[in-house]
Amino acid sequence: MFLIDFIAGIFVSVLAGLGVGGGGLLVIYLTIVKNVPQIESQGINLLFFVIAGAASLIIHIRKRKLDAKNLIIMIISGSVGAVLGSIAANFMDGGFVKKIFGGFLIISGIIELFSNFKLSKLRELWAKVQK
Repeated sequence: MFLIDFIAGIFVSVLAGLGVGGGGLLVIYLTIVKNVPQIESQGINLLFFVIAGAASLIIHIRKRKLDAKNLIIMIISGSVGAVLGSIAANFMDGGFVKKIFGGFLIISGIIELFSNFKLSKLRELWAKVQK
């Protein structure tokens, strides 16, 4: 079972690195396959992104691709939001949290599917296929 968990972790990490939404997939894997409660799955997911974000931060600092002012604002607001969200989740019913998270995944998936960037890329590909 460890091997399957390891492969799932690698798969989710690769998808998250590509911006596909690996965090949502990690929560789904943990809740459905591993039967981890929703709140614990989301906590593991947050830890996953803290580690991934730290690794990404190091790379971007080395390449000097960060604006310090915006970085500080994002770190502070993200940290406050994570703490407040985890506190709020502890006071909510697990079923309600599942519904909120599921709705968030559906909405973000629809937004990604119909974003202008994606549609323009699809149009370009379709034009190439038709030639």
